[in-house]
Amino acid sequence: MDEALSELVDEYRIRRLILTWLDGIDTRDPEKIRAAWAEEMETEFIGFPDMGDGRIRPGRHRTADRADGLIRMIGQFSMTQHVSTNHLVTVDGDRATASAYVLATHHMAVEAREPWSVIGARYDIDAARIAGDWRLTRLKWTRLWTSGNDALWAEAGKRLAAEAAR
Repeated sequence: MDEALSELVDEYRIRRLILTWLDGIDTRDPEKIRAAWAEEMETEFIGFPDMGDGRIRPGRHRTADRADGLIRMIGQFSMTQHVSTNHLVTVDGDRATASAYVLATHHMAVEAREPWSVIGARYDIDAARIAGDWRLTRLKWTRLWTSGNDALWAEAGKRLAAEAAR
């Protein structure tokens, strides 16, 4: 395959992984999340909303554990919608970097409070070709702005902690 065409195919596959991962979040499907990520993943969160004891912890994780935890966390909301744009992918052999801007909408039914939290974030992502397939390996999540009720995240954290205590 021509080198330029091969690079375009690689870029497409990496963009597709990002979209598969975000679709897995919104459809609450941990298999889609696992399919996008390498067996181990590294995460960093800058400006992530305060979730108290239920927060997502940065660092190195087994993807299977992180996927299940993410589904439990996002499951505290009645709906989410992640819209991902401006994917810039740079491929260098079997490694790649990507960035994307994400508009993440979260809804939680709460009494007498705004039910929406909307976050604009930038994702900086590393990927690697592993056993012939591309997989995401690292996510740096940076909040750029927020709108709506940020307190929904503390409520989600409280609900997660209550679930874990059962």
